[in-house]
Amino acid sequence: MEMWIKIVLSWSIQTYHMDKNRLFKYLPYLAAVVIFTVLACVYCAPVFQGKELYAGDNMHYRGAVHEAVQYHEETGNYTWWTGSMFSGMPSYQIGGGHYKSESLLKPLRKIFNPSHSSRLPMVFILYFCCFYFLMRSVGVDRWLSIVGALAIGFSSYLYIIEPAGHQTKAWTIALMSAVVAGFLFVFRKQYKLGACLTMFFTAMGYSKHPQMTYYMFMLIGVLFIAQLCIHIKEKRYKELLLAFSIFAGSLLIGVGTGSAYIFANKEYVKETMRGGHSDLGTDNETDASNGLSMDYMTNWSYGIDESLTFLIPGAKGNASGYDVGTESNTYRDLVSKGIPRSTAKSISQSTPLYWGPQPMTAGPVYVGALVCFLFVLGLIIVKGPYKWALLVATCFSFALAWGNNFMWLTRIFYNWFPMYSQFRNHTQILVVAEITVPLLGLMGVKAIMDGTVNREKLNRAIYTAVGITGGICLFMVLFGGAIYSFSSLQDAGTVAYFSKYGIPLSIDAVMADRHAALTADSLRSLLFILLSAGTIWLYANKKLRQGWMIALLGILVVADMWPVDKRFFNESNFVSPRQLKDRFAMKPYEKAISADTDLSFRVINLTEDTFNESRTSYYLKSIGGYSAAKLRRYQDIIDEYLSEMNLDVISMLNGKYIITADKEGNPTPMRNPGALGNAWYVPSLTVVDSPAEECRALGNVDLSTTIVVGDDYKQYVANFTPAAKGSRIELTSYAPDVLTYRSDSPSDGTVVFSEIFYPYGWKAYIDGKPADIFRANYLLRAMNIPAGRHEIRMEFRPDSVRKGEIMASTFIVLMYAIILGLIAGTLIKRGRQRKSA
Repeated sequence: MEMWIKIVLSWSIQTYHMDKNRLFKYLPYLAAVVIFTVLACVYCAPVFQGKELYAGDNMHYRGAVHEAVQYHEETGNYTWWTGSMFSGMPSYQIGGGHYKSESLLKPLRKIFNPSHSSRLPMVFILYFCCFYFLMRSVGVDRWLSIVGALAIGFSSYLYIIEPAGHQTKAWTIALMSAVVAGFLFVFRKQYKLGACLTMFFTAMGYSKHPQMTYYMFMLIGVLFIAQLCIHIKEKRYKELLLAFSIFAGSLLIGVGTGSAYIFANKEYVKETMRGGHSDLGTDNETDASNGLSMDYMTNWSYGIDESLTFLIPGAKGNASGYDVGTESNTYRDLVSKGIPRSTAKSISQSTPLYWGPQPMTAGPVYVGALVCFLFVLGLIIVKGPYKWALLVATCFSFALAWGNNFMWLTRIFYNWFPMYSQFRNHTQILVVAEITVPLLGLMGVKAIMDGTVNREKLNRAIYTAVGITGGICLFMVLFGGAIYSFSSLQDAGTVAYFSKYGIPLSIDAVMADRHAALTADSLRSLLFILLSAGTIWLYANKKLRQGWMIALLGILVVADMWPVDKRFFNESNFVSPRQLKDRFAMKPYEKAISADTDLSFRVINLTEDTFNESRTSYYLKSIGGYSAAKLRRYQDIIDEYLSEMNLDVISMLNGKYIITADKEGNPTPMRNPGALGNAWYVPSLTVVDSPAEECRALGNVDLSTTIVVGDDYKQYVANFTPAAKGSRIELTSYAPDVLTYRSDSPSDGTVVFSEIFYPYGWKAYIDGKPADIFRANYLLRAMNIPAGRHEIRMEFRPDSVRKGEIMASTFIVLMYAIILGLIAGTLIKRGRQRKSA
């Protein structure tokens, strides 16, 4: 009995020590999850009060996708075409369709694509966790990685994009940073972990926002060069080949899971504004052979001196509409001029404080004064190719964000880097610097903790880093007012705008507030630099324990970043569900138009920003809309005709109602008696030699009687027969992706449909037999229909989606098999090790 007691006690003691060791091993990870969750939930507290985030692009999305959502609710079917915006367009980048292959990823998508406001905290938890992976992938201590994750995760840009409604961008930034971590793990010989992270997070995030994905791949490319240098120097060629093969294979599988999305969008982009030159030949000479125009792409360019916002958030005045408060110069000046205090307060809450070169901004890119100090410190004390890779990535991130302020480099990337010219607003590439700056900074702290830097050199490095970063802040406090005028190119327009409403806004007062913002934030950043430098110095000189140093840095990161983030994303961005619902409540003019019994017709709303809003599309089919990827030819028609309110072209697009404002400013529908309807036979033909002539002809012919055909489709009208008297065609059923017509004609004839021509996916049938659709009138569909009575049916069934679905499903199953196989193999191996032990 005594022997058994000893055995049990011995086993209990061993188990206790084993569990205790395991607890200490996993405690940092548990602490990270708890800290990340608490901070995210506190920041998003309004969500737990039943409120929802009011996000601009989300409102556009709801209007754009409503027809497709309603169609699914009524029929159970999905559609890849919407008739509610821009007279009809593919909905690949809008929503409403359904990739069947994604049903295999659906449980994971719900976690990693939190699209509803109630799951908003998950977005920030995702930020922190993915950036934690990234920190661990470069060997940063488990506790210090929490600080690094917070430093990146609280970067102001990641919070500014939330109320803007750029959720897909946020998810992609987070998820693709985990892919970068997977790359680094693979090259650190943690092949299984790296492969799983790469496959999984590429599958989750690759296709959501291609532009952010592209920038992350650029970062991986720079880091790969560093790995080449390391492996070639150490002559580890086999390891290099193995690591590259594992990462490339994992990446291929992850990307392959989105094949349906990739195939559909690859063909779609060729027909959009992002696909190349205008067919009118009006783009400027700097345009790439396929992509946006240079002027359009660089319209939003970060100023070179605007890069100071990384260190000083108010370096350029914060945001275009910023709350300067009732103690501001702007408020006091307005009150002194007799403006009511309530009005002055309202104007002060949206003061045009931003004075940088961009047309407008919702806020600066601020990574933290503490982080900037650590970055400079890391540059001094970190050694090896990774330091230089991160520095190069940071410099390129800034230089490319400068756009037209650093044109020679922008032009090189525009002309020579694949796909680069298809993305607009390249200030977004600063997300790379938002990752690399904290990453190198925390690698510097890691080097200090590892004891690889002697104390004397470290102290000099601390003083130098303080001198550089703190010196910039102090210089701005003392001389900012002397070197800057604080004026903006938009100031004249701003004054004119307020003058229309009888508000004597003083730009001098606004400029004084801009100066005050620079001074205040420079002092603020200087304080955080000194506090963080003091913390590092105390630890380096053995006056502070490591745990306290990490804790203090974490507290300082949150104290620095949290208030700045709250400037741009706070409780004011949340509204009650009722307020959101009221945004889409049917208005009297919409109710009046909806009473029209015609199956399908369009409206043009002149009471809104016609081609930059989708509220009209919620209930009605709009000639306008909101999309950054409109069909190229439709944009040409907007530029040439619709922006000039050409009634003939509006009628050609079946614009039955024109919505204008009455004397009281209320939207009122006006009937357009000239609307040509859903389809019509044409008695005459005009064939032209070029797209420019085809477009120009629309303003020179009677569109109700003449069809205009370009040289590339003239074979379809080689045997053109003028429409016989009495020929009729009418729409008999409408769905976004299925249109049915009934024709009746005593002779063969050619019909023009007021539907947008898209060369991929639309299939036509006459009495069930396949028939050809061709392009006419620059952007509409046309068909040759034989004599007699016939049923014409058009269906949007894109082959790209069908083929992509097969490939995507294959890759998804392969990914699951590999990940589960690796996990099972690891568990079996550990089980055997424990058994043998």
